[in-house]
Formats: sequence, C-alpha cells, structure tokens
Amino acid sequence: MSRVGPLRVLIAMADWRSLAVLRRNAMVYLRNWRTVFLPPAMEPVVFFLAFGLGLGGYVGHLQYQGRPIEYATYVAPGLLAYTAFSTPFFEALYSSYVRMFYQKTWDGILATQVELHHIAWGEVLWAGCRGMLNTAVVALVLGVFDLFGFIHIHWPLLALTPLVACVAGWAFGAAALVFTAIVPSIDHMNYPVFLLAVPLSLVSNTYFPVPIHHPAVALLVHVNPVYYLAESFRSLLVAGAPDAHLAGLFVTVSVLLVAAFLVSHRLLRRRVLGE
Repeated sequence: MSRVGPLRVLIAMADWRSLAVLRRNAMVYLRNWRTVFLPPAMEPVVFFLAFGLGLGGYVGHLQYQGRPIEYATYVAPGLLAYTAFSTPFFEALYSSYVRMFYQKTWDGILATQVELHHIAWGEVLWAGCRGMLNTAVVALVLGVFDLFGFIHIHWPLLALTPLVACVAGWAFGAAALVFTAIVPSIDHMNYPVFLLAVPLSLVSNTYFPVPIHHPAVALLVHVNPVYYLAESFRSLLVAGAPDAHLAGLFVTVSVLLVAAFLVSHRLLRRRVLGE
C-alpha cells in the first residue's frame, strides 16, 4: 500500500470511505446498544450522586466568577466534561484495539477500497459520536436534577453540550489511537488509563477547582483540553453564556487532533502494515 502525505491523510476525514467505517461501527453498536450504551452513560450519574449530592452536603458552596454556587451545581458541568473525555478515549483505546487485534475487522476492511487512514478516521469519528451520545444522556439526567431543584443551571443550553462533546471527542479519540497503536497487549492499557486518563479527569476543574498559582501548574492546566472543556460547559450552564474558555477548547482540541492523528496514523501503519 502506497504512502500518503500528511495533508491527504488529514482531509480524508471527510472521505466517503472514512464515513463508511463510521457507519459500520454505528450499525454494530445499534445491534447491542442495550448492553453498551446505558451502563457507561450511567457511570457519571452515579458519580454525581456521590460527589454532587453526597460530598456536596459537606462542601457547601464554592466561588465561581466571584459569586458562591452550590458544589452540586459546580460539579455537574464537570461530570459532563468527564463523560465527553472518557467515553471517546476509552472507545478508541479498547474497542478499536479489539477490532484491530482480536476481531481482525481492520484486515477485512483493508481488503476493500478503504485504506488505513480511512479506518483511523472512522474510529476517531465514531469515538466522537460515542462521546456525544453519552453526554446527551448525562445532560438529560442533569436537566431532571435541575427540574427538581438539586442543581441550578441554564438547562436550555444543555442541548449544546453533546455537539461540543462530539468535536472534542475526535481529539480525545485520536490521542487514544496513539496508545492503541503501541501497546503490546490489552493488559497494557492500564498504563494510559491510570497514568493519563484518570489524572486528567481529576485535575481539570471537573470535580474541584485546581489552584494555578504555580507557573508550572498554570502551564499544564492551560494546555489541557479537558480543563477547557469543563470550564466551557460550566460557563454555558452556570453563567449562561460562553466565555474565552470555549475558544481555548477549540484551539487545544484542534492542535491535539491534528498532532495525535498524524502520529497515530504513522504508528498504525507500522503495526498493521509492517511499514
């Protein structure tokens, strides 16, 4: 299979073959949606009950944009961000690995007109869709909590969060594909999960505000797309309007998407095609 340039690799995102891989993954998902949809989507809801309603009774109020808000209201957008990050990351990490290594699905697809970069884009696009679906479920539950007065958010803006999650999920899926391409076995997935995914989900203003007084901490926070995702959701749902964090989100996820996809594509060619 001939090599392709970086530009052609990137614009293949909109190629019909990439969309065909996305459609294939979606069709398989719809056959088993009862077992693969609700349990992962309910995990952040359980976290909200534990942190927002449980721990919130002890924490009380936090300061946000110079005014006090209830901890449950503060953590609700953070859990949306956690869902929008973890769902596509784990989809492109575990599920893509299973399709590549165990099921040999990629080998069968490569026997058609589809090339490896189309498969990779299909996986990335599908990871974003999974993030959008799970975020929509959590957003719906948060809307119910707001209706009953457990939290106080601008619930009409909840409709925007799955769309933002889908775009951000492409970048998180591309980052996960890097590890999918290099781990020797599925048991080694623990390294990116516990050394990268879990720390990022904890120290990105999801469950609590991270002090950024130290320059090194401030630098790490301000290059972290999960931080911008949490703060973007918080500005929409708590403040009721987007702020500069939304621009920071699209800058960081765009850089991550391009860089991670090109790296993952090169590594996947080495692993799958032996180049």
